[in-house]
Amino acid sequence: MSIAVRDFLKARRDRALGSVLGFAEREVYPELPKDLQREFRAVVIDALNSYHDSVLDLVKSADGVTNEILVDILDKVDAMEARLGTSYSYNTQEPISK
Repeated sequence: MSIAVRDFLKARRDRALGSVLGFAEREVYPELPKDLQREFRAVVIDALNSYHDSVLDLVKSADGVTNEILVDILDKVDAMEARLGTSYSYNTQEPISK
């Protein structure tokens, strides 16, 4: 697996963690005791890290040229998303303001 693919996947994982945990800190944590806050954070981090490891394993077994093309396309999508200041829900295709 190329460094570009690995770095891209790591960045996406980090963004997902930041989004979920940022929302939790603003909207969920004020209602939870400290022990449940820590437990929630640990579950989210463990689940996304486990998923990330699985994706890395799958990508390692895939064709490297295809991966490089995919990373180039996804980088362009990320750049466009950053310029627009919005992202889209993959389930509903509705805009989500950042």
